[in-house]
Amino acid sequence: MKEAYIEYWGLERHPFLMAPDSHMMYMAGQYYECLERLKYAVNTHKGGALIVSEDAGLGKTTTIIKLIEELKGLYGEAFRYALVDHPTLDPSQMISFITGAITGYTPHEDKLKNILMLKDSLIDVKKKKGKAIIVVDEGQMLCGAHDVLQELRVLINLTHENEYLHTFILSGQRPLWEEIKRLPEFWQRLPIRYYFVPLKLEETREMIKFRLRQAGMNSERRIFSDDAYEMIHRFAKGSPRTIIALADLALLIGYTDRAGMIGFKEMTKALHVMSGRGESLPYISQEGDYKKVSSYKTRASKMSDESVKTGNLKTASGDYFLNVQKDKTEYKVRPFFIILFCVTMLLAGGAGYHYLFGSHNNKDTMANKKEIETPIKNREIQREIPSKPIVDEAKKIKEKPLSLKKLITIKEGVNIRSAPDILSPRVGMIFKGETIEILDEKKDKKGEIWYRIPLYGEKEGWISERVVKILDGSI
Repeated sequence: MKEAYIEYWGLERHPFLMAPDSHMMYMAGQYYECLERLKYAVNTHKGGALIVSEDAGLGKTTTIIKLIEELKGLYGEAFRYALVDHPTLDPSQMISFITGAITGYTPHEDKLKNILMLKDSLIDVKKKKGKAIIVVDEGQMLCGAHDVLQELRVLINLTHENEYLHTFILSGQRPLWEEIKRLPEFWQRLPIRYYFVPLKLEETREMIKFRLRQAGMNSERRIFSDDAYEMIHRFAKGSPRTIIALADLALLIGYTDRAGMIGFKEMTKALHVMSGRGESLPYISQEGDYKKVSSYKTRASKMSDESVKTGNLKTASGDYFLNVQKDKTEYKVRPFFIILFCVTMLLAGGAGYHYLFGSHNNKDTMANKKEIETPIKNREIQREIPSKPIVDEAKKIKEKPLSLKKLITIKEGVNIRSAPDILSPRVGMIFKGETIEILDEKKDKKGEIWYRIPLYGEKEGWISERVVKILDGSI
């Protein structure tokens, strides 16, 4: 049975389940290249392969599952594999687990008997023109376990008729790469290597679209806006696992809000839920000629009555904004003040007329006459002075190379504005620890400094000094 929020978006199945699913895997870029290298290692009997990722959740396990499914389809019963996904075993337990998975029989308690039984089963697979792979996932857990690593290294050496009997695949996170490099006898037996890195913005966008299409989305439907893709990518830092979790949460929030598309508002709510900061940010919307705070929900209720009246509300990103919703109190203006206002305006009008058309204009006329005569005298003096090259100081300043500074964000979620003003519309969001160049800086009416920074593509925005730290040095 499909859940309501899945049906709401017109999908036939869940597009963003967390469990590895090869059918939902976006096979492009580094994933396609890695899969091809693994198939090359298997088909050419290279012996071993090493897969490492910069961080957790970049798609190693899903790529391995994809490889296993493709080999199952190609070789059927002639394909055998062992997948060790929790390698915190001692050498004897490791051999026992692999033997049971490859042979399909209960392993012996004796390690030597298990190795002999494993080799016989692998030879049988080879005679049937099949393939066998042994995969150890989460290999970073073996860092320091040299006894287990040496056992696995020896396991690769199982050969028959001058060919390896299986392909050994070791997969893990960044520490594994350095650990294996310190063991040259092991490193040399893993000639096929691949290193996963976080996704780029375009890859994030295409992965989400691919999963939605696989889930049954109409090709003409658009569920996520461009801003939503950018916010997902920035928060997830290119990690597919986080991208999937955040996209799924955004679908649920969009359903509860009855949104037609996942945009800035829905993504901001999702980011706050993921970060543990409540359900929503205050949104500033513009209706006609009025700017108002459309929601501050529970945050305002936690503040004192005085802080709500003064409008000194603060978002989780460190931005301050004004609550311009006024009490609906009706004020009566007394006739005395109306008469006083009219008299003041008449006096001001008379003073303005005297200033514009009074006798002081004659003085201005004489001053203008002197200003006209002065350049003529100056020209006569310049004829007697040898000409010197004129230096255009403005041009000189312009040609001087601009010393650009960088800033780093110090808040978890930082809003980017379209102008150096807290009430201007948000055009994006960046997260803690991001380093960005400063293009320009300005002060607002309150004297607060704002910095102009580049966003994605040709976009630019303004960020408050309150949520950043200026880095020393220039570029």
